Amino acid sequence: MITGASGGVGYECASLFASEGANVFLVGRDSARLQIASRKLAKMSGVHLNHLAGDICQSAFAGEAFKFATQAFNQPVDILVNNAGAIVRSDAINTTDDQWREVMAVNVDSVFYLSRAAARQMPEGSAIINISSTCGQVGVAGLAAYCAGKGAVNQLTRAMALELALRKISVNAVAPGAIDSPMLYAMHAIGVSREQVQKENLAQIPIGQLATPQDVARAVLFLASEPHMTGTVLALDGGYTAA
Repeated sequence: MITGASGGVGYECASLFASEGANVFLVGRDSARLQIASRKLAKMSGVHLNHLAGDICQSAFAGEAFKFATQAFNQPVDILVNNAGAIVRSDAINTTDDQWREVMAVNVDSVFYLSRAAARQMPEGSAIINISSTCGQVGVAGLAAYCAGKGAVNQLTRAMALELALRKISVNAVAPGAIDSPMLYAMHAIGVSREQVQKENLAQIPIGQLATPQDVARAVLFLASEPHMTGTVLALDGGYTAA
């Protein structure tokens, strides 16, 4: 099960898992986009694909999604990728209540609700992978809500890893830096160009290049297939947090 699976990192995760022979269940808010993604993936692979649209920020939807997926595949979900995310480019002083709640709902609440639902039905040897960010490890001015949310994801990852360890369910996170995907270019001030955004981000990355959605997908696949790794927040940032 992959959230935010209709585009960007989520779609690349779905594509990579499908290429490895995994049955894939796509989750998101936009039914039309999910249908398009499912059709594209079906043409590329012979695996079983299904999807469900709904509000991942609602606790009840998490339970419904796992029930639907279990019925669709005739087996419980054994890999969950919490990828859906939201961002607000604002400092704390100017972040509105609604902006704060939206970021926390998508980036924290959905991760908790879906991970809890997953843990209640996952068999031994399963895996939960959360998409975090370097913003969960270091502060970034102008991204107060986003940093707070991703920090919460990191701590939830560590706590649930310990809670589920005896059941051999691994819980890890991937913490990318700047990814060449739609979110990187979203929500900037009017007049800020794509080239400016790239230049500013590249200046902070030691290896001098942006991560791609495919880079993140490969890291997710690794964490899903390495049972002895749990409670880890895996940096995928071109050296940004090492500098």
